[in-house]
Amino acid sequence: MSLTVLCSASGAPGATTAALALLWTWPQAVPGRRALLVDADPAGSSLLPHFLAAGIPAGGGVLGLAAERGTSADAVLRHAVSLDAGEERLVLTGFAEPAQARPLSATWTGLAEVARDVAAGGLDVLVDAGRIGHRWEPSPLIEAADVVAVVTRSTLTAVTAARSALRSLRESRGPGTKNTALVVGRPDPYTAAEVATALEVDPLPALPLDPAAAGALARGSGAGWRFARSPLLRAAGDIAASLAAQVQPLAPRPSVGAP
Repeated sequence: MSLTVLCSASGAPGATTAALALLWTWPQAVPGRRALLVDADPAGSSLLPHFLAAGIPAGGGVLGLAAERGTSADAVLRHAVSLDAGEERLVLTGFAEPAQARPLSATWTGLAEVARDVAAGGLDVLVDAGRIGHRWEPSPLIEAADVVAVVTRSTLTAVTAARSALRSLRESRGPGTKNTALVVGRPDPYTAAEVATALEVDPLPALPLDPAAAGALARGSGAGWRFARSPLLRAAGDIAASLAAQVQPLAPRPSVGAP
């Protein structure tokens, strides 16, 4: 099983951009694995408007899955959207209004169980859970995650909020669980290593601010060597490899036609 949850402690530190960047780089950073991003922000999706503008029809995603009689791997894949022809990067889009998150507890529980099943087939699940502590947060996914990463900036205010969020996660998820922090933006005033030390977590590479690449990711229009070699994608690849290493062993993706 590989279930990685990204969340924020305060403000808008870039959790959705980080999740998209990890999704995009995951198949290269973790050879033989695909990735599915679940857009589970209970405050409402910041990703969905871009996908609708790109012509992806409404009615699928998390809400389409919730309308099913039960949550299964087949249903999840049926309601997901692929960002590439090889279907190595999939997105289960979220919802527009916070009120729509209220009845989704059973859906989140089902997704946590499905994550175990699809991991055996080479598909890892990433979750954008939005701000931690929201009334309708996807708690079953957070509790079941192999790793929960609190996305934060490096300011004193942001790090203080991240410390509180990590304390809450350690209490709710129990001993022996893996919780970490992902710094987004310039090392101002603290570096990612200094933030990790202050938060008592293993350090991850920082994710730089890269508006051009972030915009291409949000529109699902990433292409070309400039995009592939952008600072955002290069750093995301390093972060994906580091996160994946924390949830080993991972099963290799079966070959096409394999029994």
